[in-house]
Amino acid sequence: MICPICGSDKVVGQFQVRDYQVFRCFECGVEVLHPQPSPDVRAAIYSAEYVFSAAEGISETDIFRLKRRTAELYVRRLLSMQRGQTGRLLEIGCGLGDFLLQAHARGFQVKGIETSEYAAAAANRRLGFAAVECGEIDTVGLPEGEFDIVAFSDVIEHVPDPRAFLQHVHRSLRPAGLVFLATPSTDSWSRRLMGRRWMEYKTEHLFYFNRRSLSRLLTECDFGGVEFHRNFKTLSLNYVRAHF
Repeated sequence: MICPICGSDKVVGQFQVRDYQVFRCFECGVEVLHPQPSPDVRAAIYSAEYVFSAAEGISETDIFRLKRRTAELYVRRLLSMQRGQTGRLLEIGCGLGDFLLQAHARGFQVKGIETSEYAAAAANRRLGFAAVECGEIDTVGLPEGEFDIVAFSDVIEHVPDPRAFLQHVHRSLRPAGLVFLATPSTDSWSRRLMGRRWMEYKTEHLFYFNRRSLSRLLTECDFGGVEFHRNFKTLSLNYVRAHF
């Protein structure tokens, strides 16, 4: 196997995740699920219940409360990076629209892309206007240079071709635009502690980045000024117990 991020042949199989093997590149550090699950397998995973699948036994009210608070954290961090400036914001993989709701309330002009018809419809109902389109970044026909900010949280690890995905993102941004993303990191304390039992090793997660591999990919896709920050989410004890 050749590393899809850096092109190295120093790629070694590590362990199994269900019917798939996790390979690690010893050049850039990325981990890759190989072979990738088929489109049919991935489509079956992303059902209408997928939004709540990681928190079985927790009420929808509690889920919405936790997701709203995490979205508030993200929007505050984004505004800090923007020095309070708003603008046209696109979120890819917006789910039920929590981040878009908070961003819109703080003055952003928002648009979303979501692969789930169920989630896209729910997000539009919650927003009160049709801001979310069902599809993927390469199918919805985004105009070039349209957005000041493109955000995607817990998305890039699901993408079969992260390089092509980021190239689409780059084309949709205005000059000096900002990408705001979150993804599970193999540099994290949870990965170091749990090893191959890390809760992020899932069939639907195709790539597992560290700082080195993600920085390299972003730079090669013409993004500059890459910064990394620890991620924070609002969780409850019940949610943590269900998720872990």
